[in-house]
Amino acid sequence: MRSTRQSALAAVVLALALALTAGCQAGEPLVPRSVYEKVNADGREWTYDTAWQNIRKVNAHLADDALETVGDEALFIASQMERLETGKAGSLGSSEVTALVDEVTRTAQGQDRTKNLRNARELGQKLQERFDAGDFASAKTYAISLHATAVTMAMVD
Repeated sequence: MRSTRQSALAAVVLALALALTAGCQAGEPLVPRSVYEKVNADGREWTYDTAWQNIRKVNAHLADDALETVGDEALFIASQMERLETGKAGSLGSSEVTALVDEVTRTAQGQDRTKNLRNARELGQKLQERFDAGDFASAKTYAISLHATAVTMAMVD
């Protein structure tokens, strides 16, 4: 009886260890190489200026309910925010980014289009506010969330 409990406990500990280890590994790349290489090729000032324009363009698209390109635009903006935050854009393939995308996707799947559109517009406004304040890390998070929401909406529509 005691060996059965020990075996069960060992199995639980092993499962938890594997789950924790898996959470520390990098996820699938979110940003395609061609996108982050283009962002890295642009100078910092150019990246800042075009990010300003891109954020306002995505918010205009959201206001007009023109969602066809919002997912891709938000992903490009997320790459620009990483470039401005860290000095170099990458694939955004960390486990934290994967977890954020998964969480936002699950939330969006459980809501109707009206609620998702309202949420997307709020994310776009927060993205603009954080960018304007120079908080590129938070702006990147809002851009990733907007991307995941827009992609989910496109799959449901």
